[in-house]
Amino acid sequence: MKKILIVAAVFLMTQLSVSANMMQNMRHANPLPNLVSLSLNNASTLKLSEAQIKDLKTWSRDNKPNMIKLIQLVISEEKALMMEALTTDKDVIKKAETMLDARREIIKIKTLCRENLRKILTKDQYAQVIAMFIENRKGNKGQKGMKGMQKGMR
Repeated sequence: MKKILIVAAVFLMTQLSVSANMMQNMRHANPLPNLVSLSLNNASTLKLSEAQIKDLKTWSRDNKPNMIKLIQLVISEEKALMMEALTTDKDVIKKAETMLDARREIIKIKTLCRENLRKILTKDQYAQVIAMFIENRKGNKGQKGMKGMQKGMR
């Protein structure tokens, strides 16, 4: 029984570590706000309808896997770029192109996400989300992440 509990505890700690690491990578690779997560985490405050919640969850479900792949690509390419810069005389500019292309794609997806959010939410709801984001940002200066946004990325 003790072995089972130990294995379960180790597994749980590993999963939490992976989730925290993914959030750190997300914040690093993605320079734009995660407004869909913020909206879903504050659905009752925003008075989102079931249809709005469904549409936001669908967007997230359809786009999150690609976003995760792009974030992982940015992180791995940055590591490779750093190692190449430290260990070779190769032109690292060419190596950086893959990472920069992935960042451009992340920004493109996040821009489409914002446009979609504006279509789903009312003007007042969208304004509330922006105000929440700005307020969270002010309240968390110097802290890692933002309340409500981390929860939505799980």
